[in-house]
Amino acid sequence: MTEILARFHNLREAPKGQAFILWAVSPDKQFQRLGSIVNVAGRNEAEIESETAFDDFGLLITTEDLTQQKTIIGPAGQRVGVIQIVP
Repeated sequence: MTEILARFHNLREAPKGQAFILWAVSPDKQFQRLGSIVNVAGRNEAEIESETAFDDFGLLITTEDLTQQKTIIGPAGQRVGVIQIVP
């Protein structure tokens, strides 16, 4: 398992009814949801602490509909950031 600690600073406010979702993505396009940030006015910092069993992975941030948040199993919303981990 790989532990992930993602800290976000100077966040823009998420679009109304949306949340930021952090995903781990493997080279063969498997996705694991690591956590979410519901960003409201005046809150511009957040932290997600999680872990993944993927040996090799990148990180992807999307905005997703809050009403669908509990049932989302893969990214469907707009991509707002990609983080590539290079050993």
